[in-house]
Amino acid sequence: MIKKKQSIVPNNGPHLITDNVPFEYVEAYKAMRTNFNFVTANGKAQKIIVTSSLPNEGKSTVAINLAISLAQADNKVLLIDADLRNPVLRRYLCLKVDHQLGLSALLNGDVKVGDCLIKTEYDVDVIASGPTPPNPAELIRSDAMRSLLEGAAENYDYIICDTPPVGVITDAAALSPLCDGVLYVIRQKYSNKSQVRNAIKKLQAVDAKILGTILCQYEIPKRLGKGYGYYHSYRYRTE
Repeated sequence: MIKKKQSIVPNNGPHLITDNVPFEYVEAYKAMRTNFNFVTANGKAQKIIVTSSLPNEGKSTVAINLAISLAQADNKVLLIDADLRNPVLRRYLCLKVDHQLGLSALLNGDVKVGDCLIKTEYDVDVIASGPTPPNPAELIRSDAMRSLLEGAAENYDYIICDTPPVGVITDAAALSPLCDGVLYVIRQKYSNKSQVRNAIKKLQAVDAKILGTILCQYEIPKRLGKGYGYYHSYRYRTE
């Protein structure tokens, strides 16, 4: 049974582009959406992984706001919390859902998709992570996950998967063969070049298609001033 729509109310989590946030913040995500459409114009990237090198780089914020931005452009979007080790979407979005109903239970065959699907007021459907399993990496790359993504692809324009940091856990790399591409999030002055380089190598080792990198918490050089443009919060660079 599909749940009724829930309001998304952040709980000390990310700023949503539907909130009262600065203009440049919203415009940066619109620019990301536009660039994303250009990148995928010649070959539709429908099933997308969002990852980073380290925790706390902003990947979950990017995943949430990218999903909302795509939905605002009249796309049907499914957001999946594929971080079965340290999930945050349920907490960030204050989703009122039974913790036992989520991705891990779905992949184990304990529940059906309709039991886990949460519809939100922003026309983004969400599947939370569910209870922490003893074998997250195996579940993420399982045939059940492949079937879930293939089935979702028939009903959604985009499926956004928030995954653990690839520089710490291999889950994103394990999931990448089942998806069409990866958006790689880098937080300025947080992860260093060596950490980014090693994480990218892990993705390249499994032939993951890196669609682009997203620089979070970008600080405009003082010499450029506040009128530099609307890329104050985020920048998007295609590969």
